[in-house]
Amino acid sequence: MKTVPVSVSAISRLWPGLGVLLMMLGAFGVRPAHADYLLCNKTSYILQSAIGFREGDTWQSQGWISLMPGRCTVALVGDIVQDNHYVFARSMDAHQGRVKYFAGAESFCTLSKDFTIEGRDNCARRGYDADDFFAVATTPGKNWTTTFSETANYDDDEARIAVTQRLLRDNGLLLPRIDGKAAKNTVRAIEAFQRANQLEPDGKVSDELISALTRGAMVAQDKMGLDLCNRTRHLIWAAVAAHQPKSDMSSGWIRLEPGTCRKAIKGKLTSATYYLYAEGVDEAGIVTREGDHNLLWSGDTVFCTKSTRFEIRDRDQCLARGFDERRFMLINTGGKAQWTMELK
Repeated sequence: MKTVPVSVSAISRLWPGLGVLLMMLGAFGVRPAHADYLLCNKTSYILQSAIGFREGDTWQSQGWISLMPGRCTVALVGDIVQDNHYVFARSMDAHQGRVKYFAGAESFCTLSKDFTIEGRDNCARRGYDADDFFAVATTPGKNWTTTFSETANYDDDEARIAVTQRLLRDNGLLLPRIDGKAAKNTVRAIEAFQRANQLEPDGKVSDELISALTRGAMVAQDKMGLDLCNRTRHLIWAAVAAHQPKSDMSSGWIRLEPGTCRKAIKGKLTSATYYLYAEGVDEAGIVTREGDHNLLWSGDTVFCTKSTRFEIRDRDQCLARGFDERRFMLINTGGKAQWTMELK
């Protein structure tokens, strides 16, 4: 079996892309003996992953595949018949901080929910998200493994300890470092969490503990951040922006289906003001109209954008730097840790 380790990309973005990760902790299992394409996680993050490949003349992408640290999951069943596959992963939304991406330069269509999509062109026009997958040069044969890893180079046991440490932080427990070592401070933090959640305080890393920590982290994230809710009958594409200490930042696009909400900025909001641009589109991807006006949410403050997914620093000289410009509207959160913007 050939293994390709992949380091965490430095790419991180302001929005969480996609929704809450649903895990089946009992589905970890062991590596199957028959031919498969496996994805393995040796990072300190719970990951959502997707895979793209060519089948005959048709490109296809599918996901989301839940990857627990220290474990492997089947992405494709059967012999490896293609010379190249394409893989993408991102950290679970419940983790604090920006979303961490394993990304490349090959665009494939995705959705926030589980998906299988044919074709990789015109994703937005067809109503899909798009993410940048990285290419893996595979050798046709019985099986293949791609491993996601960090510079810390955790082994399986260390990765499970490291994600436990990260999830403890996500639940508000203070730990000086995430290092994959079950030292006294980590054991004490585990015991404190277990006691607070009516679990046996044995200080041990287990599937039950990681599941409980994940649920707690999800609840914590629900109480923080900027949520956008689509209350129209049209698909909406949105972008957000913020003033930051070193430079302004704009990011998008966030796909909002009718009747759904997505978190545009996760973590505790640290400013009283943010900015939003959004547009409702028809089936052809063209800005639609409501009555006598275009379905737009915009204002007076210019930020840079582009047609594909983006995170852009600074808002000066957008056109000269090869970007588009959009006029964003001001959102005043009143300094609250969480704010919901209803688009209607």
